[in-house]
Parts: sequence; C-alpha cells; structure tokens
Amino acid sequence: MSIQDRLEDADLLWRHNRREGALLSVLVAVAATARKAFPQITGDRASFEAFMKTTHDWTISVEHRGQQVDLDHLFYKWLRCELVHTATLPVDLRINDEFSDPDSCTVRAGGAPEHTVLLSPGWYYFLTRAVREAPTNTDITWNTATPTPRQ
Repeated sequence: MSIQDRLEDADLLWRHNRREGALLSVLVAVAATARKAFPQITGDRASFEAFMKTTHDWTISVEHRGQQVDLDHLFYKWLRCELVHTATLPVDLRINDEFSDPDSCTVRAGGAPEHTVLLSPGWYYFLTRAVREAPTNTDITWNTATPTPRQ
C-alpha cells in the first residue's frame, strides 16, 4: 500500500458519500507525506502539522471545546486521531454540505447550544491537492486526476 493507494481509496469513498472513511484515508496520506517530507522531525503530530503549514500561507484558529485551536492541529487531533482511535468524528465536529459554497474551504465554529465546528466539504479537496502537489511526492505517478468538487 502507498500514498497513491490511500488517495485512490479516499476518492472512491468520497464519491460514494463515505465521508469519514474518505477523510481517514486522505489524512493517512497527509501523515505519510509529512513523514516523507520531514524525516528529521520526531513524532507524527509534529511532522503532520509542519507539512500542513507548507501547504498554505494563512493561519486559521477556531474555538473548539473552549480553546482556540489552529486548524492544522484540528485536522490532526480531532479528525485524524479521532477517526483512527475511535472510528468516528467527535459529535462536535462535522462536515456540512449546507454552506453557501460547499466546494470552498470554509469553517464555522458554532456557539451554544451545540458548540459544533462545521467544515465545508472543500477541505477534502484541499487535503488531496496538498498530497498530490507536495514536492516530496513528485516521484509518484498519479493514476487518477485530482478530484474536483461535486465529482
């Protein structure tokens, strides 16, 4: 199995509306790419977050469980780790198709009573592009085109 396999699995799952499985597969591909890009960094979280910071030039922080959380950390701890260790997303974090533009990268931290962080589906496409376009993955010949929103 390889990074390429993880993205192909993710794309298949995403197209069949298996969102959590798709997210898990793409986040595994992100983690593997991060280790490949930063072999000198000790720890999965540290390399994951270091890689994520190379994929964008912004800082987004949201309130989650009473604390300000950087979005790169949110992806690692509250998406990747929760899916790996509990096999589900936390009840206060979900992918929401109801954004006015669900293909964009949008995040909304909801207030009372739910206090739920909502992520647009566009984040899936952002993560897959980050892996496919990573300089450390130029040795990979991708079998499928980069997924496009609403595919």
